[in-house]
Amino acid sequence: KRHFTMTRAFASWSPSPRSPRSSCAARASGYRDGPSRRPPAPARRAPPSSSSSSCPCCGEVLNAKQRVKHLSLCAPDALDDDSDAFERCGDSDIIRQSVLRRHGARSRVYEVCAARFGWDASAGSKEPSARRVSRALGVPFDIVVRTIRTEVKETPMGLGVSARALEELEILYEDEERGTVAVNKLAGVASTPQNRISDESMASRVVAYWTRKYHNNVPLSSTTPFVVHRLDYETSGVFVVAKTKEAARVMQSAFEGRRVRKTYLALCKRTTTNANQQQHEQQYEQQQGTIDYPLVKDAAADFAGRAKVRCVLNDDEAALVKVMPAETDWRILHRNGSYALIEARPRTGRTHQIRAHLAAVGWPIVGDDAYGYRDDGQDDNSLISRHALHAHTLTFLKSTTTEGIPPVSIVAPPPRDFTRACAAVGVVGIETK
Repeated sequence: KRHFTMTRAFASWSPSPRSPRSSCAARASGYRDGPSRRPPAPARRAPPSSSSSSCPCCGEVLNAKQRVKHLSLCAPDALDDDSDAFERCGDSDIIRQSVLRRHGARSRVYEVCAARFGWDASAGSKEPSARRVSRALGVPFDIVVRTIRTEVKETPMGLGVSARALEELEILYEDEERGTVAVNKLAGVASTPQNRISDESMASRVVAYWTRKYHNNVPLSSTTPFVVHRLDYETSGVFVVAKTKEAARVMQSAFEGRRVRKTYLALCKRTTTNANQQQHEQQYEQQQGTIDYPLVKDAAADFAGRAKVRCVLNDDEAALVKVMPAETDWRILHRNGSYALIEARPRTGRTHQIRAHLAAVGWPIVGDDAYGYRDDGQDDNSLISRHALHAHTLTFLKSTTTEGIPPVSIVAPPPRDFTRACAAVGVVGIETK
């Protein structure tokens, strides 16, 4: 009787029918033909707090630290608060070209991405939610998310660089054997990519340059820039990028071992600050010296919300807070009244080190809204629309421990806005670009 009951149970069972779309989705995801599998239930997530937000694609709750990294792969159209930023900057078209080149217009991957980004009229309106795409196409939710993230990740960098931006790229030095290049960074252009797709940072421009020179204009997702050092957004000058991780490690070890000499030019204005700092400024009335004030992160933020640092001027405060040792050599190249052209050579590479050090001794950089002073009521923005700081030279010193880096000195001529500001205040002695 028991055997008869089990036999009837197996005889009455039949696999559930599968739609053609489900079979295609299963084969695309690596599953073999067989009974359809229900997508796993999403994990319960805590409701977003005031400092967190949810991804519009997969719904994952993100804090402020995770947001940019997650959205750059899952929902690059949500990185900008402007709802039209995705269409305006061309991210969608760039991803579409990459998917067409990799899979073709009739692939299941293209159909999923077209429904997500709204490429074709047949796909209907744009569906920012992966769950809606999953229901519309009958593809498991986790496969939709994985497909979108993979295709965005495999989209080569540098495709969003315009022809004009590529023509503006000035190559100062290139070592083809070691895969390194030094360019003259423009003021107002970010050093590192802010958006992986439609980005025109200096690193993305270098990738576009490599694509045109070495790959016959065929973009490769494996071409990744490794930034050796960084410059502030408004700072111009020598900027080094490596093509491989090993080349970047060798270059960075030279920076950390102080086998690289960096020289900056800064247009500064003499300013008398509060009484506590006047005694420290008096000792810097000479034409040159070394500033060795340690730095500490400041809880305050400047107008753009970027973190600032400040100098610790006394030993009592240095014993109470966590300080970062910093040293900057400086000398006045030319002075006219309260304005001076100062050459700064940082021995350490702290964030905003030169800007904070010069401001602490009464020589704030012209146009520096974060560390400059406005006690005289004058606006230095009439001279220059940014802080007047330029990375002038970068020299790799000769040493037996530089792992094959040849001794070379890279020079970046100052840009025109810098030289014009110097000429406007009567400070001369530098060559115009």
